[in-house]
Amino acid sequence: MSLAPFAALEARVNNAVQARLANATATYQGGQPFGVILDREASDPFGAAVDVAQITVAYCVVNTPGVREGSELVVDGVTHKVAGPVQPDAGGWVVLTIYPA
Repeated sequence: MSLAPFAALEARVNNAVQARLANATATYQGGQPFGVILDREASDPFGAAVDVAQITVAYCVVNTPGVREGSELVVDGVTHKVAGPVQPDAGGWVVLTIYPA
């Protein structure tokens, strides 16, 4: 019996989500493009006086082997740096905060 009996199904679901819900395209280290869910929202780390945009991308981490804080992702043709730790969930998805390089 396999240790991951649903691994193929999980990969299929991840690919389908990236293909159908992605609103941006990214590349990592010149590799193949893959779909990401790009989100821009306001955050206020300095209180109400200063409003700063927070950019996040969500995707299946198998597309970016070795990605870590400080790595570069090219999202829709713009180079971004990963701003925080990379901690995928149990399904292999990760949400990264990024900023333009």
